[in-house]
Amino acid sequence: MATIEEQLLEQIKHYDTIIIHRHQRPDPDAYGSQLGLKALLKASFPEKNIYAVGKAVPGLSWMSDDEHFMDDIPDKTYRNALVIMVDTANAPRIDDQRWQNGLETIKIDHHPNDDAYADWQWVKEGHSATSTMIYEFYEVLKNQGLVMTAEAARLLYIGILGDTGHFMYSMDKETFRVVSELFGYNFDYESIHHNMATISENAAKLSGYVLQNLTLLPSGLAYIVLTKELVKQFDLGEAGTSFVVSLPSKIDRVKAWAIFEEQDEGNYRVRLRSRTIVINKIANQFEGGGHPMASGAWAQTSEDIDRLLHVLDKSLVATYGVE
Repeated sequence: MATIEEQLLEQIKHYDTIIIHRHQRPDPDAYGSQLGLKALLKASFPEKNIYAVGKAVPGLSWMSDDEHFMDDIPDKTYRNALVIMVDTANAPRIDDQRWQNGLETIKIDHHPNDDAYADWQWVKEGHSATSTMIYEFYEVLKNQGLVMTAEAARLLYIGILGDTGHFMYSMDKETFRVVSELFGYNFDYESIHHNMATISENAAKLSGYVLQNLTLLPSGLAYIVLTKELVKQFDLGEAGTSFVVSLPSKIDRVKAWAIFEEQDEGNYRVRLRSRTIVINKIANQFEGGGHPMASGAWAQTSEDIDRLLHVLDKSLVATYGVE
């Protein structure tokens, strides 16, 4: 019987048009797996029309030399297309809902498969990154026509680096094995680390504000609420605030943390991280989800913020007590 990877390759070979989607508000793994898969398939099947769609995020535009690295395609392109969604657990989070207009759909992901929305599904829950899976897809099938390039390897490496937190969150043998294979391709590692590790002067000032104003509870829960007005004062341009999410981890007593950022609509995007307790089930209660130690959620009101903090604090106290 054919493996799932072989079945997916057969679908890819069958279609002349392939459209690749990922989740809204993309992180490096969303971009890395999407653009890495596109580069892999274009090198393997140059005769096919292969597109990567979704809103471009300026803060990650350095990942591509092409200023317009997201493809703008008309609705009719979907009529006879295979649509592949990467790194997206739930259908509502897919960037560009036209994915439903494809003739057939594939889901490639490493989050819990709570929403089995595609015709074909290849899900490896708990895997370090979807970008890791894309390389493994190539590796298993390289004798059946798949071609890896330095550009595809570069993009997949960025995705792995992003989702593992520079290997802080995932340190398993398979991840490092894949990375060692990617190092066999000729791309500029130093520029990647520079772009991912450095921030602007204004971003550094916001970082200082976050560390000075973080609330740390006796349970080891840390949190901060960033209002629209506050973020605007730091004039971050299009860079966004994702760089602050790792800051609480620098404090030794912090066991879990939440960053609340007010949106234009008045609600709050929540970035959740943990060293200890599982938080994705908690995130599920607040319109979110993700990995056991790294998730996202939403708080519609200040009352929701209080409720979420209470649940996190209670979970930490139940597990460790109060120091």
